[in-house]
Amino acid sequence: MTEESLAAHTSFTARSHRLSIRDWAFKYSTELQLLAGLAAMIAIFSLLEPSIYPTTANVQNISRQAGVLLVVAIGQMFAITVGGFDLSVGANMGFTSIVTAQAMADHGVAAAIVIGLLTGAAIGLVNGILIAKLRVSPFVVTMAMLTFLTGYGGVRSNGASVIANDPTLKWFGGRDWGFMPSTIGIGIIILLLAVAFTGRTRIGLYVYAIGGSRETCRLAGIPVARYETITYMITGMLAGAGGIMLTARVSVGQTGLGAGFELRSIAAAVIGGAVIGGGKGRLSGVFLGVALMTCLTVGLAVTGVGTFQQQMAIGIALVVAVLISQIRGGSFRQFSDLLPTLKRLFIGFDGQSWRLAGPASKTDTSSDDTA
Repeated sequence: MTEESLAAHTSFTARSHRLSIRDWAFKYSTELQLLAGLAAMIAIFSLLEPSIYPTTANVQNISRQAGVLLVVAIGQMFAITVGGFDLSVGANMGFTSIVTAQAMADHGVAAAIVIGLLTGAAIGLVNGILIAKLRVSPFVVTMAMLTFLTGYGGVRSNGASVIANDPTLKWFGGRDWGFMPSTIGIGIIILLLAVAFTGRTRIGLYVYAIGGSRETCRLAGIPVARYETITYMITGMLAGAGGIMLTARVSVGQTGLGAGFELRSIAAAVIGGAVIGGGKGRLSGVFLGVALMTCLTVGLAVTGVGTFQQQMAIGIALVVAVLISQIRGGSFRQFSDLLPTLKRLFIGFDGQSWRLAGPASKTDTSSDDTA
């Protein structure tokens, strides 16, 4: 090989290497942006509260909270990716916590955990049948399930908390596994199982295919309703797992134990790359979305921001996440795509003064023709 050919080969290899890095960066652009945002957020809160936020105790606190949200957000991502969502996950968690606490008193911890998981899966099964088989809107179904479970949980517990103070149960959310809180340990295990599920199983691949084009999957002979129902079962079971983890952490079962997790899980999944409407979503992004949401809520609490203001911040984050999801999904590819809509819906500018947008009057039309 001559020096010229060697140099050309080296140059081509370098260009190919640069291209692969560029492609990799484009593919994982969401994760890179989340990492940058997470690093900036940690730096800001660490500067604001240097004696609290960057400490080991606070890192463990963040991990402890993130573990539960991670489990629920993984299930929420599956529901979003298949083309829907689940607003009942928080009520599912509260109801499952009551069922688990009551079952533990009669059957022991192991049986109670199994019963809790089956309860969550059964709730997801009902959601899935109504959504996939009967074609009822996911919003209507899961909102109705949220209301029903909140009421039924109160009936089962007579409106009171159910004690679940068994030391064995503490290993599933109330204790640390060495240096690692058990909640984040369970969350990482479920995350790895979910990665294997989406990449190695037929159901996992069908979740993305159905979310991408339900009709195409139906024409290809895929039993769409069956796999969509299974997806909602998985979402419900993971919500139940989150409820069990919270029960182990606080040692009681309560109807309102999972309140707020429905919106936080949707925000974490969408911020992490899941697209409202289905077909897209990566578990690595969900993990970073959960980290971002948890660091935000803990940081606001540490810096003295009130509970109401924290709820406002989560609401803003959810709106921003949905807008980003619409952009990713192609609803608005460029900001310029929004301008005709804004001009049509809100206001117009006639060159001299602002006026309400609307159909041009005859006078305006004649003046334009004259000009």
